Amino acid sequence: MGKLFVIGATKKLQNEINQPIEEIEEYTDVPEIYKWHANVVTINRRKCLLIMNNATGLNLTLFGLRKQQFEHLDSVIKGSLKQLFQLLGIEKRIADQMLGAADEIVYTKTNNRKVLGMLNEIKFFSEDMAAGTAYEDLDAVEVNKYNNIKLVFSNLDQITPYEEFIRYFEKQ
Repeated sequence: MGKLFVIGATKKLQNEINQPIEEIEEYTDVPEIYKWHANVVTINRRKCLLIMNNATGLNLTLFGLRKQQFEHLDSVIKGSLKQLFQLLGIEKRIADQMLGAADEIVYTKTNNRKVLGMLNEIKFFSEDMAAGTAYEDLDAVEVNKYNNIKLVFSNLDQITPYEEFIRYFEKQ
């Protein structure tokens, strides 16, 4: 199987997107680095997309998505990940490899409780950073930087998602 992204979509996300939900079992041979989990949450009364990499916990919070963006979610995800990689200073070779896989995205049900738990932590931190802030003043760059460079998940060996991501590719 070629490189593609497999995104485990929560029920909430499945309701937002007009995409077939595939059987997760069909994608067991896809490396974990190309598997993600995604959820829709409401922050400051706007729909936000949270997406997290299964292998490393690398994550992205997109604030205030509208119906039209959910209709073109594949390209929204790919474009936003490209920005995230630039923001985090990810090597071009690695970014290109990841974004190449994002050319094809399939959606499945969720199947990883650990990642879902970490997604909930992200939701909590994003809500916390957004609390008392007008939607217009939300700094998505700050939130995404913090959630990847500063946040340490108990599930990740006491290191940040960014460090885990870099470490993954050093081991390859």
